[in-house]
Amino acid sequence: MMTPFEPFKRKEFTFGERHAYIFYPKGEPNGKMVLKTEYLAAFPFFDVAMLERGYHLIFIEHQNRWASDDEIEIMAEFVRHCAKELGTNEKCIFEGMSCGGLQATKLAEMYPELCAVLYLDAPVLNILSMAGLGECKHEAVDQFWREIVATYDVDRSSITAFRESPIDHMDVLIDNNIPVFLLYGNADDVVLFAENGMILEKFYRKHGGTIKAVSKSCGGHHPHCLEDPTPIIEFVEQYV
Repeated sequence: MMTPFEPFKRKEFTFGERHAYIFYPKGEPNGKMVLKTEYLAAFPFFDVAMLERGYHLIFIEHQNRWASDDEIEIMAEFVRHCAKELGTNEKCIFEGMSCGGLQATKLAEMYPELCAVLYLDAPVLNILSMAGLGECKHEAVDQFWREIVATYDVDRSSITAFRESPIDHMDVLIDNNIPVFLLYGNADDVVLFAENGMILEKFYRKHGGTIKAVSKSCGGHHPHCLEDPTPIIEFVEQYV
């Protein structure tokens, strides 16, 4: 699991009864952090590049991937803890892939003072879509539904009134001037762009927010990131 990060010194510890990591840059630290919210070892091109540029990379495991409030609160405490331990700025880059995008965006909405910029990669932003109430027909929808029920204690009737998705609170992102780099595959059949990322993109453009959306032609849900993450790095480094 840790192979992509073997060249970098790391600290493993327990925080809030969850397994956590801090990865240290090889060279002189620049006083800034990247929080990867989920799937630590997956598609690490951006993470490795940022470590090489002097950033600390921080990560905490979750008891569920659907961004329940208690998990988001623990994550905010974790960011503050790492900033204090490392002597870095609390305001950092949030990186979220798939359900990690759900976590990153909800964290930014609940604790905007901790977020300098969002890098969202095929992000889940609409839990109703993932619960099968939209056009997604992927075989994984049944599993998603069971996990959402376990996380939010909903059923087929009460889910229709659910308003805890990031798309329900996008005004907070605009009000706090949080820039967004949005990467997606235009053939993603798991996290449908039209029901997730597109809603955020349209809202940002309508309300004058700062967003760069990059579509991967014929791209599915995987792979995430870009093998050459330069466009992502150039965007996020404007805001940290």
